[in-house]
Amino acid sequence: MFPLGLCYLATVLTRHTVKILDLNLWDRRAAGEVLSRTLVEQKPDVIGLSIRNIDTTQRGDIFYYFKEVQPTARLIKQTSPGARLIAGGSGFSIFPQKIMERIPEFDLGLFLEAEESLPELLDNLNSPGNVPGVYFRNRGSIVFSGARALPDFARLPIPRRGHDLIDMAAYTRSDGSNMGIQSKRGCCLTCAYCNYPHLSGRQLRWRAPEQVADEVQSLVSLGARRFCFVDNVFNVPVAHAEAVCRELIRRNLDVEWSAWFEVKNTTRELVDLAHQAGCRHFGFSPDAATDRGLSLLAKGITESDLRRSYRVIRQSRGIRAGYNFFILPGMSFRAIFKTLAQVFWIPLVTMGKARVMGLGWIRIEPDTEIHRRAVAEGIIAKDTDLLPEQEEDLSNLFYCARDHRRLDEVIMWIFWLVDTHLRPMAKRLLARISHRPCWAVTNSKA
Repeated sequence: MFPLGLCYLATVLTRHTVKILDLNLWDRRAAGEVLSRTLVEQKPDVIGLSIRNIDTTQRGDIFYYFKEVQPTARLIKQTSPGARLIAGGSGFSIFPQKIMERIPEFDLGLFLEAEESLPELLDNLNSPGNVPGVYFRNRGSIVFSGARALPDFARLPIPRRGHDLIDMAAYTRSDGSNMGIQSKRGCCLTCAYCNYPHLSGRQLRWRAPEQVADEVQSLVSLGARRFCFVDNVFNVPVAHAEAVCRELIRRNLDVEWSAWFEVKNTTRELVDLAHQAGCRHFGFSPDAATDRGLSLLAKGITESDLRRSYRVIRQSRGIRAGYNFFILPGMSFRAIFKTLAQVFWIPLVTMGKARVMGLGWIRIEPDTEIHRRAVAEGIIAKDTDLLPEQEEDLSNLFYCARDHRRLDEVIMWIFWLVDTHLRPMAKRLLARISHRPCWAVTNSKA
């Protein structure tokens, strides 16, 4: 995943020499060696460590990314003891106080978007309390300097991706689909499980379509032809998405891209327009297959909207689509069966153009309606630590009924059966029926 957020920060640090090191490009041991060598060579005054994901959020495939943070912070401090170490990133902003308490190697922490707070902080390293949006240490206590307004996204410069800053070849030598572009920040939807509104605000902040197309052109000049829009939802509002597509079409850019779309606002006209602009994969997160489940998750859509989206995908040419679904506590056997059946139903009704990308349970996260609901329903206690000490404790942090563990075990076995045997069989069968080549099976979004 291209470190887009770090490039935004590097771009606004115009009075500083900046280097980006993506440790995900090496395995664990090699990453440590590269990190140590780079710190010795660069001799940095300040080091920022971005925490993007806390864990996989996949109950059937649990991995605790957070357990790698403190060893990395310790290595940094051992190699560069005189440098200030700053934590940031979306993962940090979900648990800022806890992470500062748990990892004493962090001198400072930046809360939420930092394009304005980081330059100010570097000018005030000895007085961080004067900079809003900063966590710092004062006489053994952790202090928060106070909230600040999120930056005006339209006024931020196009993120710098030059080879002097980062090794672009590491990302463009593959299919390039993990090269991210943002056309907007914020999310005005009300999905019960989602912390996007907490992380990027409920008010939408978007770039002009011309700015978005300028950034796409800058990517093309660097050798990238494929990318993904990393907006929380691309087609909200619809008018902005359409304007972006029209500008890409007007410039006749030879690109392919993907994005996440909201089901209700996905019309045949928008799909055709997006396809003409280069969109080849449409991602959807309806998350429930029944009206009751959709209402429970506050998705604002119905089964009828889902069926209409299937028809739109089936009628469109040259595209693929994917859908995500959750198993919810209190679901009837009929609802569970209907949800599982989407693995076969969606490829069938879309003539192989769409599939289920993810099936799972909701990871309970702070600042969400599901967290409040899970406490009220007794699924977790009010004081349950959502950032646990041990990886094995993550399995208790999913929104599922504790008195239905045997049913959950059966469902997890069915998921395994579907993923490893039935889905590939269905894929090959559909390919024969439609005389199309098999399309690849990939994991759900990170």
